Amino acid sequence: MNSSPPQDELRTGPVGPRRPQLLVALGGRREEDAALVRAAHRHAQREGVHWLAVHVDNGRAGPRQRLALDQGLALVNRLGGEARILQGAGRARELHDYAMEQGVATLMVGRTRPSGWRFWRQPLAAQLLRYGGAYDVVVVAEARPRRRFRPVRGPHPLGWREGMVVAGSFLAAVAVAWALDFWLELANLSLIFLAAVLVSATLAGTRAAMINAALGFVAFNFLFTRPRFSLAMVEREQLLTVIFFLLVAVVVGQLAGSGRRRLMALRSSREQSHRLLSFSRALSVATDREQVRDVGVSTLERWLGVPVAFLDQDDTASGLVVRSAVPANARLGAQEEAAAAWSWQQRKPSGAGTATQSSLRWRFIPLVEQERMLGIVGLELAVRERPLGPDQETLVTTLTRQLGMALERTRLVAELGASRLSEENERLRSALLSSVSHDLRTPLASIIGSASSLRELEPQLSRADRRELLDGILAESERLNRYIQNLLDMTRLGHGSLKLERDWVAFDDLVTAALKRLGASLERVRIERDGADGLPLLYVHPALIEQALVNVIDNAVRFSPANGRVGIHARLDESGEWLEVRVTDQGPGIPPTQREAVFDMFFTGGEGDRGRHGSGLGLAICRGMLGAHGGSVEALPGQDGQGTAIVMRLPLTEQQESTRNGD
Repeated sequence: MNSSPPQDELRTGPVGPRRPQLLVALGGRREEDAALVRAAHRHAQREGVHWLAVHVDNGRAGPRQRLALDQGLALVNRLGGEARILQGAGRARELHDYAMEQGVATLMVGRTRPSGWRFWRQPLAAQLLRYGGAYDVVVVAEARPRRRFRPVRGPHPLGWREGMVVAGSFLAAVAVAWALDFWLELANLSLIFLAAVLVSATLAGTRAAMINAALGFVAFNFLFTRPRFSLAMVEREQLLTVIFFLLVAVVVGQLAGSGRRRLMALRSSREQSHRLLSFSRALSVATDREQVRDVGVSTLERWLGVPVAFLDQDDTASGLVVRSAVPANARLGAQEEAAAAWSWQQRKPSGAGTATQSSLRWRFIPLVEQERMLGIVGLELAVRERPLGPDQETLVTTLTRQLGMALERTRLVAELGASRLSEENERLRSALLSSVSHDLRTPLASIIGSASSLRELEPQLSRADRRELLDGILAESERLNRYIQNLLDMTRLGHGSLKLERDWVAFDDLVTAALKRLGASLERVRIERDGADGLPLLYVHPALIEQALVNVIDNAVRFSPANGRVGIHARLDESGEWLEVRVTDQGPGIPPTQREAVFDMFFTGGEGDRGRHGSGLGLAICRGMLGAHGGSVEALPGQDGQGTAIVMRLPLTEQQESTRNGD
């Protein structure tokens, strides 16, 4: 009995990675791959399945085929699929094995047949059907029909480097073989010419190796077989030696040339991967749109060696403006500006090397992400001696795509930051209104009560009663004025516009004023004060430091039990440059993980802004007021681990030092 789970469970189960149900075989042909990818996208949307595009790399792909493959893979990513590249010599076998391994339900291939001299090979679909896999094979026609046999391309001229390698290796082989002719047998001499073929294949490629093999075949026959200096051969062993030499040279030259092509392709891929990785790292470090734009422009200019410009829409005027250019003196003409505007409107490339206004010196590439125009990249390709090759075209496409994604990332981050700031401002506004209403309710209630009593009961009140009510109104009004002034000072402090109106004041007077403001709220606890005698005068903003003391002492009173002890201890530190004020209570204490968070605005330990211990603004305002004077505040465990100690530190200025020394 087979206990393995069903195939559907393997693909759709919650455990393990999601497996594709549709596999697309890319062949490195632009039209065919585009038709395949779009057909796969439509099929996946219709059936609601996951799809994957695969290309089998056999190491023989040329630059144009790699460019077409990169474009196909980019289209796969844009349409929501995944892409894989497999290594192997047999395309049909690799596709079949991968499809069986992944358990796909459908394998989609193109209708292309082998062309040229490989006419005997079966189409890919027929080869897959011969393997008999447990999947459906779907054949998709190309977007445009093409001829079975491709036209013969014109011969690529032999470069000077290839010619030098062929000539040098061939002449060296002839010289060495001629020198060793009297020492070695004929079969051994052929190895010298075979070595020349290997050298040519390694240094210049397959074509140079084939030329060297042909020259070696002729020279070996003409110079070293009998009769000499003739292509005729009278001995059967010599004929076999020459024929075997030619066969081995052709095979070895092909293999060595193929290995060289793979090595060059690997080096090129590694170099391009290194460049893309460096570019991605530079873009990831950039924090805003301007930095991303400058990184993209400078990288394109450095790697392509052409002037690069970045154009964006002007906010104040209609049209495009050059935001960044390398070199800085790069300028666009009227025709180039018109082409850039056309690319912005149509969202298509224009200029040199494109189908639109190809006679221009510049090429303009629009950066489009999520149906949004992010900018135009301009490349002055006319300064190059040769047009961009397929590898460079791929590099330009990849770099501009990454630049567009980085610009979109910065835009989304900016919008998210603005949204968070707006949300935070709204939350702060609500919490501040709640706190202000809580702090101002008591004096307002006292003022309203005293004023209404004075108006309604004036005939029945004595002169002393009326004076007491008026004194209460005046005292509560002054208290209300101090609250409002402190809130305004805190607002200016948060915006960096608060001007500290310093004055000389005794610390004991600040403590006395703070305790007087707290009034009746101190009746439930015992206040202990020490250390205020002998301290130097403070050159501070008295109202702000007084408000800081009020907030800290009020916080200690709130958390202390009935008849608890609240201590106010002041002293100079060991260096004599700081005043240290320690306010202790006998409350439940603050957990170590929250001792820093209590100084954040609106932190109430989970109670919210309507908890019995306030809205969480007191200690935050205290830190801001002390910070404006260059001081600090921190929360520490209380004495013997009981309660909390809020330690405030204020620096002593030079004037304070001189005053203290003079006294």
